[in-house]
Amino acid sequence: MYPAEARSSRGLVHQGRDYVFNLDPIRVPQKYPGKKAFKGPRKGQYTCNPLGKNPGDIWIIPNVKHNHVEKTIHPCQFPIELVERLILALTNKGDLVIDPYLGVGSAACAAVLHERRAAGADLSEEYLEIARQRIELAANGTLPRRPLGKTVYVPSPNDTITRRPKELGPGNGHHPFEQSDLLFV
Repeated sequence: MYPAEARSSRGLVHQGRDYVFNLDPIRVPQKYPGKKAFKGPRKGQYTCNPLGKNPGDIWIIPNVKHNHVEKTIHPCQFPIELVERLILALTNKGDLVIDPYLGVGSAACAAVLHERRAAGADLSEEYLEIARQRIELAANGTLPRRPLGKTVYVPSPNDTITRRPKELGPGNGHHPFEQSDLLFV
């Protein structure tokens, strides 16, 4: 049982009234970086933070599928980038990150990559061995992974993959790329 002053944030638990929130390492690019104030005391000055903006409520991070660079044998593995943002925002270098359901060690790898200590447990010896190997690769800087903040591929409307195949028949018209006879330029 945790003491009364323990607090939980997105499944992470910390002790006491002091907590860490590092915004700068997780900032994302501004939508309008060249926007300037048009009136008031800041007229003519840029309105954005030069380091980027606070990330929104929706994070676009692809899941780990069969062709993902991080894929292991774990059936429900999550990408390092998912927990990486939390570790950067909610811990400092040297802090201890504990994952009680370690699996193949994605959280521990993210911790090690950013100079945090890591501890975890799992019931599967097979997963623990994979986690040990991945943590060692992370410590050596050779862990294959998707880089933090890499944009997700969005095909153009003219790509074959975005056009509805004629053999599937007409669609219901709700998808913007559904009409295969349209050409976007």
